[in-house]
Amino acid sequence: MIAVKRIAGKGRGIIATEDISSGTLIEVAPVGVFPAEQRPIVDKTDVFKYYFVQPGEYRQRKNAKGYFVFGLVSLCNHTEEPNSYVDWIEDEVGLWSHLTAKKDIKIGEEVTVFYTNIDEYADAEKFV
Repeated sequence: MIAVKRIAGKGRGIIATEDISSGTLIEVAPVGVFPAEQRPIVDKTDVFKYYFVQPGEYRQRKNAKGYFVFGLVSLCNHTEEPNSYVDWIEDEVGLWSHLTAKKDIKIGEEVTVFYTNIDEYADAEKFV
């Protein structure tokens, strides 16, 4: 349903390999959590570009836990108007990310998400 491709001006990204209907679960991937106190350390590495924060936690306090998603969703690029979103689901096995289509996505279209901590990317240039 999705594949990693090179996106002009962005680097790697995720592309739909078939039409994806709104509401479709695109990917389920395991998640590793690290404490908020470690985010400043991680932010100084190349890994900075690949971890997530949960929107509710981040809105309450900028010093929120970090989440490593061990799936292709970690390669989705940001946009202000994404065509997909991530839900965080915990079960008896642990925490999972569910990448879901927010609207119809056509074959060949980039699968995008909204980066909750986009304000932190203003300083990201120094890590590239």
